[in-house]
Amino acid sequence: MTAMFPPLSDLIATTIEHFGRIDLLVNNAGICGSQLFEAATLDDFDHYWRVHLGGPVNTVKAAWPYMVAQRYGKIILTTSVSGLFGIRGQATYAAAKCAVVGLMRILAIEGAEYGILVNTISPAGYTRMHPAAVADPAWLKQSEATMPVAAVAPAMVWLASDSCSETNRIYNVEAGVIQRIAIVMGPGFYDPHLTPESIAENYVKVESIEGFFEPGPFEPG
Repeated sequence: MTAMFPPLSDLIATTIEHFGRIDLLVNNAGICGSQLFEAATLDDFDHYWRVHLGGPVNTVKAAWPYMVAQRYGKIILTTSVSGLFGIRGQATYAAAKCAVVGLMRILAIEGAEYGILVNTISPAGYTRMHPAAVADPAWLKQSEATMPVAAVAPAMVWLASDSCSETNRIYNVEAGVIQRIAIVMGPGFYDPHLTPESIAENYVKVESIEGFFEPGPFEPG
């Protein structure tokens, strides 16, 4: 763990040395491949975790004390539709990318009292990661033409700007579109004496998200 999460990354150290503070941290490192879950080893999962989760943890750990001290900071993390919704053959990548959302939730909660805003984007921009994960040449050609990386930049600039006060949000960004992604709960079914039978009998209510709500941060106690 020590090697994975050093106390201060060279990137943050250089930033502080030259500018005296750090106001924005964007975490966008990534690798991608394709293999079915049955073929993936724990070493494969560890490899992806170290890049997609270990990378952000490393840099945030280094920048966090400075943002806390100056009582200001913005952090942008990167997730993926693979982790949020699922893509066949992407278990290692998806598990790491979805873990980033969990990290964001806690950083947003713990950073709020220090003026630190933390959000996550799920970008769709064609890069050399796509051919590593997808074998369909027609899909790759279309993606390259319709999903330029530059189309993601405006959302990043907005999140970094003073006009954005959002935190704990996930945004899908692709080809000129920005959409908020939310995890919601339906009204559900209540039975103080819940049984497997009552769940089965009322599964329509269990399944429905009509009238959904979005839970806020959980505060124990």
